[in-house]
Amino acid sequence: MRYLLITATALVLAVFASGCKEDFEDAKFRCKINGKDFIPNKDLIDFQYTENSGNDHIRIRGTALSTGIIGNDPYGEFEIEFSFDDTNPGTVELGYDIVYYGNNEWDKTFRSSATDPGTLTITSLDVSGKRVTATFELTLYADGGETLTVTDGFFDQDW
Repeated sequence: MRYLLITATALVLAVFASGCKEDFEDAKFRCKINGKDFIPNKDLIDFQYTENSGNDHIRIRGTALSTGIIGNDPYGEFEIEFSFDDTNPGTVELGYDIVYYGNNEWDKTFRSSATDPGTLTITSLDVSGKRVTATFELTLYADGGETLTVTDGFFDQDW
């Protein structure tokens, strides 16, 4: 009986563990940071669309917990956030984009640079349907000289 209980518990844990992580290619918001997959937790994606007479603005933020992207520390939060004007599909330069990393406090702040702003390519923008799809890549810099290279960025979001 004890063996059966241990086996059943192990099976339940295996099912939950295998179902928790989203595949990189299936994620609606994803990128690689220094070569490691970054997929924000679905509950922690914040997307905002702001209409300002002639200067509409899109802001997206995704947060993941326990990423281990910086160093070997698997704990803490990692958040990438950027904003851009809504334009027709095409490539725009990013500016003042921020990535935070911390363990209950924001230990590190990385920012894009005016001389190396990164790019965001809007592949689809449907304001009336309230959906935007884009790819992005950028390099982010910390005050201490560390860098983060963001590649293979993608999001497909409704608002």
